[in-house]
Amino acid sequence: MAHPGPRVVVDATLGLGGHANMFVSHMSPESIFVGIDRDRDNLDIARNNLESIQNQSSKIQIELVHSSFSDIDTILDERWIGGIDYILYDLGVSSAHYDDGERGFSIRYDAPLDMRFDRTTWRTARDLVMMASEYELRDLMWRYADEKKSLHIARAIVETRKLKSIDTTFELLEIIRWSSYDKDSPKRVFQALRIAVNTEFEHIEISIKKAIEKLNIGGQIAIISFHSIEDRIVKNLITPYLAGTIDDFTWQTIIPARLAKDNKKPILPTQLEIDRNPRSRSAKLRVLTRIN
Repeated sequence: MAHPGPRVVVDATLGLGGHANMFVSHMSPESIFVGIDRDRDNLDIARNNLESIQNQSSKIQIELVHSSFSDIDTILDERWIGGIDYILYDLGVSSAHYDDGERGFSIRYDAPLDMRFDRTTWRTARDLVMMASEYELRDLMWRYADEKKSLHIARAIVETRKLKSIDTTFELLEIIRWSSYDKDSPKRVFQALRIAVNTEFEHIEISIKKAIEKLNIGGQIAIISFHSIEDRIVKNLITPYLAGTIDDFTWQTIIPARLAKDNKKPILPTQLEIDRNPRSRSAKLRVLTRIN
């Protein structure tokens, strides 16, 4: 049964507003669009990008929120929004962050070791590199990026910082390269640090659970993941909602499934999409509908 009243669409990872433009331009009057981003700079750019569409679609209520999507319940409650009809998560890091040479996300630019999505928070990648123990550094590289040379890299970081401060991306890159001969180690280490700095996986787990609770019956949740660890977290999160709960004694379903897959397998990018946007190569899209 369709949910009565205005259609509510949430972009949990607003970025520069690319998906938002598409959503808003196809939404019916009296609908509500909520865009969430941890990066205030992204929000300002997205707001400008949405201005022309908002002028054309003045009957659509547009709410852009500087926050983490892990606060999705509070964000909706504060705006008296009872439920969601559609929510999108485009996980990982936005192209805007990779392409900004001052933010420290990319191995292409010499920049301060920052990597924060929200620059109003205190902990940077430099803080982690300079203060985390060898064990903590090794653990986060392994858990967040499957880095096989994590022991050697963590030890090299700790030994180096005894002699000098590690402040920039290129200084860290030099350490990674001489402590690991794997050409992919720099990308994996940077990924691990970024995830740790922004507590990405914790935010994902909290937010998706809250979003499912907020979904109206018939509402959809779409999640795009970009690497195997992220995708594994998403699969583990949604599996209980797809299976329901079985009584251990009677083997009867005591809590029915709450979600159903819209597609049997994740949707992968076409070759044309990959040619247009090489960063989409590893993307997997899962779409689920709340049925109970």
